Amino acid sequence: MAPRQLHELQPAATRHWAKTDPTMARLSRAHRLSPEPHSLSAAKDGFTTLVQSIVHQQVSMAAARTIEGRLVKLLGGKVTPRRVLNRSPEQLRTAGLSRSKAAYILDLADKAARGEVEFARFAEMSDEAILAELTAVKGIGVWTAQMFLMFHLHRPDVLPTGDLGLRLAVADVYGVPADEAADEMLARRERWSPYCSVASRVLWLSRRDAMAKPSA
Repeated sequence: MAPRQLHELQPAATRHWAKTDPTMARLSRAHRLSPEPHSLSAAKDGFTTLVQSIVHQQVSMAAARTIEGRLVKLLGGKVTPRRVLNRSPEQLRTAGLSRSKAAYILDLADKAARGEVEFARFAEMSDEAILAELTAVKGIGVWTAQMFLMFHLHRPDVLPTGDLGLRLAVADVYGVPADEAADEMLARRERWSPYCSVASRVLWLSRRDAMAKPSA
């Protein structure tokens, strides 16, 4: 059975927060989540998802999509570890990848082929074990791995305290300085758990909606 997406967990999360964090419960009732729009949820498999994540680093959405299209064509229509490893760094760069991104994708492909990143076992692995495997890959940091957990694997209890937008949302909602927001999240983790991923999405949405309102 496929894991439930985060928006499907929101009603249960809101009921839980009504007992543990009324502020989060009120925020959740005011900001209803929709199915995950994040591009990571669109990929068919974990390897392709992470290649997409690497491609999208520090470039515009339009540029990333162009590079993705060229890369898929270069790999014969499908992104797999074996097909990546059958290309040289120079060939991968013809798709528009930087030298470092070509190296990152090759490292990911190598670790996947060797079984050091075990995509087939992710469903039975803990969040911590998956994070350890992914962050051992060049070019995949904690934030990228956490987004993979949330939006590709739909893990419900991930708390990306390093995310700037999330910290700013927490600062606004809970009235703390931005430089203390990560600590505030950690202090509230037990109150939000086992729905920290849902809380994160609610906070992101609340900040987006607040920024969209015209100033007085």
